[in-house]
Amino acid sequence: MVNTIKSLDFMIIGAQKAGTTALSHFLSQHPGLVMAKGKEVHLFDAPDYSEHWAADEINQCYAAHFDGVNSALLWGEATPIYLYWSQIIPELNRYNPALKLIVILRDPVERAISHYEMEKSRANEELPLWQALWCEPKRLAQEEGRLGHAHRCHSYIDRGLYAAQINCIRRYFSDEKILILENDALKNQHAETLKKVCEFLGVDATYNIPAEKVFSGDYCNKRSSFYYWAIKVFLRWRFRSANLKLKTLLIDMGMSPNWHWLK
Repeated sequence: MVNTIKSLDFMIIGAQKAGTTALSHFLSQHPGLVMAKGKEVHLFDAPDYSEHWAADEINQCYAAHFDGVNSALLWGEATPIYLYWSQIIPELNRYNPALKLIVILRDPVERAISHYEMEKSRANEELPLWQALWCEPKRLAQEEGRLGHAHRCHSYIDRGLYAAQINCIRRYFSDEKILILENDALKNQHAETLKKVCEFLGVDATYNIPAEKVFSGDYCNKRSSFYYWAIKVFLRWRFRSANLKLKTLLIDMGMSPNWHWLK
């Protein structure tokens, strides 16, 4: 039974198509943690969200997602767009400066294609992949800094520029409040990765959470052709500079990212 409406303790803030659904599912099984009902609350990017809301007002909005939950447990939610949309980060800090943020990154090439295939399946994208990538800058520019349809659905390349996004987080949160993971580690080093997450959150890291395949719509291997191979070659060139910046940044944060797409 909830005795008080409290501020959230942690958030999984992205990246989209990088395993946030799986991580949220795994953490929901830990007895010391509670994830918001519905996974993606989208509170801070909602059309009616106001930067004038106090923490208590924000907590009232979260209350329905934690109805009947023990307030002594750690509460969290997962909304991947928070990482991408920089205007949200200072709002998270204003809401709770002690908030812990978990970021999962994925090869931006695979992420971009998976993102495109998802939007295509949802009927949010009518253009072929090459044209969608070509038109992306114009689509985003038309929104002039607003979080509109294009930024939500057509930000295939832009969402993969991770260094700028993490630098934004570091302006408002100390490195001790940020945990950065890599998608392959969550799949291939399941126990080790979840132990790291639990240690970061300060809960029992010995609790066993079984590995399983969590379906979240992975479309990146849907098509295998010369066309998609050529697209990947282009994207690897496009992300080369951004990935170098990311690697330098992660090393500065004390990490040793031995990820295949950063080598």
